[in-house]
Amino acid sequence: MQMRRSLRFILIIIPLVLLIILLVGPWKPWERNKTGVVLNHAEDVDRIVLLDSYNTSELRRIDENWYLFGTEQVSPVAVENLLIAASRMEVSSIVDIESLTESGDSPEDIRELTFFKGDKVLLSYGLIAVSGKYALIPHGSPKAYYVALPGYPGLDLDRVFSATPDHYREHLLIDLRPSDISTIEIELASGEAFRFTQDKEGKIRCDPLNENTILPEEEPNELALKLLFSYFTSIRYEQRTDIPADSLNAPGASHQPMAGIGVESFGGEQHYLKVFSYREDQNSQADLFRALVLYNDEREALLLNYIYLDVLMRGLSHYFGEK
Repeated sequence: MQMRRSLRFILIIIPLVLLIILLVGPWKPWERNKTGVVLNHAEDVDRIVLLDSYNTSELRRIDENWYLFGTEQVSPVAVENLLIAASRMEVSSIVDIESLTESGDSPEDIRELTFFKGDKVLLSYGLIAVSGKYALIPHGSPKAYYVALPGYPGLDLDRVFSATPDHYREHLLIDLRPSDISTIEIELASGEAFRFTQDKEGKIRCDPLNENTILPEEEPNELALKLLFSYFTSIRYEQRTDIPADSLNAPGASHQPMAGIGVESFGGEQHYLKVFSYREDQNSQADLFRALVLYNDEREALLLNYIYLDVLMRGLSHYFGEK
């Protein structure tokens, strides 16, 4: 009889203990949604405001598209990444705000994020980086919440939650269909310079632009020419730099010119890319994956993925004869 009572007691107590652990312990599965730092119902968000010491960005959803300051359509991927990160973050630890500075670490400038549905604030907090970790501070809270995104341990939240307007722009430079293009001019560092001219029927003629350029005797390669005219669709830059255009053109510059590429449409749309090798400093090797570009009359250089440019910097012989 005593054994039965003991067994019944254990069977009652154990579930109660487990229930208490779930309710008040650190492992309760819904805790991350009750901390006030995780965005619930991201689909309801129609405006996001981000501020730091130097920048302000306002993202507005109008119908199904997102716009910067309500006028300039932005990259849907950048906004989607922001909303995914904000809604899937998990809290790894909670500390007093004072401990962020008392630890001896140097917190970087705080960034303010506010999510709206209409005029209603859904969520607002500050993001701060401390020694490679990220903490969120809800407005008015004495606590800071260290957060991470499951599955992405090295994710740069500072970039995902950027307050820089340029981060959200499409970064589209040239977007011409092959049939839109009337002329392509290419000048290479080797000294070759040539022009391809397309008529309305799609026939392409090649002309040398200097004495160093000699037309090959072989017949033009139609496939190679068609591919060249297709490479001006969706050319995007990676980021803007603080490298002045004048410094790239100065004698002795560490970034060496590689090519000049001009394209014009039948409608008169003109684009010119002056391509330079990219080095992080004078002592480093040229970057194999990125290049600097002066675009039209821009005062500062842009950084482009080399994959867009390599196919535009081939010698004239590439477009003649069988390949």
